[in-house]
This record gives sequence, structure tokens and C-alpha cells, in this order.
Amino acid sequence: MSPENIPPAPDRGMAMLDPVTVEITAPVDPDRAFALFSGDFGKWWPIASHSLSKEKCTGLEMRPGLGGKIIETAQGIAPVIWGEIEIWLPGEQLSFTWHPGWDAGDYTRISVTFDQNRFGHCEIRLVHWEWENLGEIATPIRDSYVTGWPYVFGQCFANYLRKPA
Repeated sequence: MSPENIPPAPDRGMAMLDPVTVEITAPVDPDRAFALFSGDFGKWWPIASHSLSKEKCTGLEMRPGLGGKIIETAQGIAPVIWGEIEIWLPGEQLSFTWHPGWDAGDYTRISVTFDQNRFGHCEIRLVHWEWENLGEIATPIRDSYVTGWPYVFGQCFANYLRKPA
């Protein structure tokens, strides 16, 4: 499901919260950007600061394909599913539910699109929405992502894309 086709939020007595959107442009083609985002998820993600298990974290991976999972593994802790892939269009779009450390029913959604611009660079857009699914904690959680995504996606992933192959 893409943000353009967002159905009405369930009525939980709160107003719709705006999506969090971050865009970057990198000197790679959309197929490579998609492959690095998904296939190298645990390599570019800042595990030390943005994982559930921090120093105990042994890995973070995005298993490919529709229904694939984003999974954090750690020493002495059962694997934790962060989300499930709902759209898998290599080189074009990737969408998934997002519930790192939360009950799977309290998910938000993320969509990442990959488009080549006229200069041959890839414009990558991350949109995070459906905050209302989180009920009363939606606003503070969303607020944390307003600063979190520019760092994780806008800096960490963007820098990873610019590393020599």
C-alpha cells in the first residue's frame, strides 16, 4: 500500500497525523539503491544507537520479497520482528509495516520509492505514516521519527550509498 492510497484511519478519537517524509538523492541507479537499502539493511542501519538490543545486537536484516520480514537478532534474546514487507518492486518501491519492539498489531507503515532523475541519479523518498494505529502514544512516537529518519535514512543510508562499490 502506498501513501497515495492511504485508507481512512480507524476512529480512535484522534486527528490524523501527517506522514514523516525524508528524501535523498544519490549517484546510483534505482536498482542499486533498492538492493543496498534492502539487501544491506543491517550494514547501513546505525545498530549501536537505533536497535532494541544495542550492544547485544548481532544482526539486523530485511528478508527479501513479499511477506519478508525485518528481523533484529541479539545475544541471549529471541529474534524480534520489526515489520513485514507488503510491496516488493525491485528498483521501484518497497513498503512494509513497522513495529520495532511493539505489538505487531500496533504497526505504522513505511514506503520507500526509487526514481531515476534526468541526471542519472536516484531520488529516494521514505514516507512513514499510519501513526493513528498507535493510539495515545502516536504523537510522541511520531515526534521521535521526525528527527530519527533524517539521521537514519537521510545521513546513514545516504552516506552508505555514496561509498565506493
